Amino acid sequence: MTGPAHEPERIWVVDTGPLIFLSKLDHLDLLRSAAETVCASQAVIDEIQAKPDEAARAIDHACQSWLSVRQVGNRQAVEILLADLGPGEAETIVLAKELGADRVVMDDLDARRFARRVGLELIGTLGLLLVARLDGKIASLHHEIERLEAADFRVAPELVERLLLEAGEVEV
Repeated sequence: MTGPAHEPERIWVVDTGPLIFLSKLDHLDLLRSAAETVCASQAVIDEIQAKPDEAARAIDHACQSWLSVRQVGNRQAVEILLADLGPGEAETIVLAKELGADRVVMDDLDARRFARRVGLELIGTLGLLLVARLDGKIASLHHEIERLEAADFRVAPELVERLLLEAGEVEV
């Protein structure tokens, strides 16, 4: 007996930085609407809870409803990655591989390079905001980037210029 074909579940695994920054912008909803299942590792949640602030409270609320906290099975792989990455990044990469994640949401450049080398599809905070701008979910990418920078998000001016051009907010 065969049933109707189902689309594969879209699983995204998110790292600490994007969760915090999207929370500070009040845009955690961008994650929720982008994937059927959004997961974070326990190390990511621990890093967020280490600084109990408004962003951490919003993320905790998300954990009570739509953000799934998962334990990483392969502790040995995490230990190997800890030589070069922080606990959140290491667990995010291992969890993404374990779950066969469709996308990893990560900003840290070193972690992104490693994730790309092991075949993971990536998007970062800025990529999510660009997609949201192109989809009409946010009015101004420039405004959101300014808010990010005010929250200590570091980004190269060249990247900002390229993103604003792609969003149609600056002309060549």
